[in-house]
Amino acid sequence: TFMAKWNNKLPGCSGHMHQSLWNPAGDKNFFYDEKDPMKMSATYKSYLAGILKLMPEVLPFYAPTINSYKRLVDGYWAPTKATWGVDNRTVACRVIPGSSKSTRLEVRIPGSDVNPYLSIATAIACGLYGIEKGLKLDSAPVVGSAYKESTVERLPRNLMLATERLAASTAAREILGESFVNHFVKTREWEWRQYQDAVTSWELERYFEII
Repeated sequence: TFMAKWNNKLPGCSGHMHQSLWNPAGDKNFFYDEKDPMKMSATYKSYLAGILKLMPEVLPFYAPTINSYKRLVDGYWAPTKATWGVDNRTVACRVIPGSSKSTRLEVRIPGSDVNPYLSIATAIACGLYGIEKGLKLDSAPVVGSAYKESTVERLPRNLMLATERLAASTAAREILGESFVNHFVKTREWEWRQYQDAVTSWELERYFEII
């Protein structure tokens, strides 16, 4: 199965995305700056800032199903906040410093249940948004557990809350297109209605005999 979380006693199944940005000739990594302590160029920092800023608004593209949000829980190696850090596996965006060939970004929010084309396109669009807007990476990298970052907003906890954020996002429409975002919002609202109408095995096991 490609479910993001098939067993609540085990960690979920991820769909992490590793990204870097190169020139057309493929011989220059625009994310790399040997003079920076973290080997991060200004372009890299703006790209990352764009992804972090828009993450709460585009979450349904990274977590598209009811089950997706069962994976995004504290302490189970899946991010729950729009955070970043250097080689830190509790954050949403893991910076991997290295050589001019290996410096890259790992976006750790997506689960194995994503449409990879939509998920990757969204991340790239958010990153380019950060570059085009000249966004600054104002927050410091998280050291230690990102779950303890009390100053960072918790990402939406279920598909409906995430879809409401997407529906209200002007930035999502700017980078992905009005008609596409409106259509995708409708599909996620439909998915939530199907879930609300379903009688689940959890309900049967909990209530069938005791009520």
